[in-house]
Amino acid sequence: MKNLLIALSAIAITLSSCRKIIDIELEEGDKKTVIEANLYEGNNDFRVKITKTGNFFGDNSPVIIDNATVNLSDGTSTFPLIYSGNGNYFLVGFTAVSGTEYTLNVDENGNSFEAKATMPVGVDIDTISYAFVAASAFNDEGYVTQLEFFDPGSVNNFYRIEVDIAGEFYGGISDLILLDDGFLDGNRIEFPLFGIDVAQLGDNVTMNLLTTDESTFKYLEGIDEVLGGGNGAPPANPKGNFSNGAIGNFNVYVKDTQSVTITP
Repeated sequence: MKNLLIALSAIAITLSSCRKIIDIELEEGDKKTVIEANLYEGNNDFRVKITKTGNFFGDNSPVIIDNATVNLSDGTSTFPLIYSGNGNYFLVGFTAVSGTEYTLNVDENGNSFEAKATMPVGVDIDTISYAFVAASAFNDEGYVTQLEFFDPGSVNNFYRIEVDIAGEFYGGISDLILLDDGFLDGNRIEFPLFGIDVAQLGDNVTMNLLTTDESTFKYLEGIDEVLGGGNGAPPANPKGNFSNGAIGNFNVYVKDTQSVTITP
């Protein structure tokens, strides 16, 4: 509990005045552990960042957690992560395999948090196409790029798309590009990227097609709703897959990359 002294200004009442000190007991804001984890298929460094939300009153900047115990398990072996500073824990050169369920355990000051995620089977980019468009109220003159790939049938697939056009990056947390196969299951998907800048002749365009699981997709949708303003309702934390009330998500991705240079 935290004491907050509030002084009421002097109020004149019938030629007299008073000043009253009111001692109000207020609860500190509920601090939440925040866990950010992104595991990629193949051989990569696996990073987990752990912080704790600050107080509503006073300093509300995130608090770095530097004394957690973090372990990743593939159901057969357990792999400890090593703290490297600034709330970051690393597992260097870990090989993640499609179809494997991974469990991430975090123990922070006696509080235990767990999340499970299965690495999906990746989908490859077939081609990057592009078409010239004239200037309009919606875009500059240039080339609209399009991502094309074949969606596997009879399975729910979830995708995140990242694009780099001549060094300008699109598809980060602040401008997510998400797609599922709800109406396109088993079909060739041709996805034009109208929401980003057009490319110009000579530009190099690189696209990442990130196949992910439903939990990651739903979490990213929640982030997009919060940052996009949603329907005007008060924002809520996106629902993640960690137990025991931790904020964040254990995300899994399979990434395929392809590049093209814009020519006439």
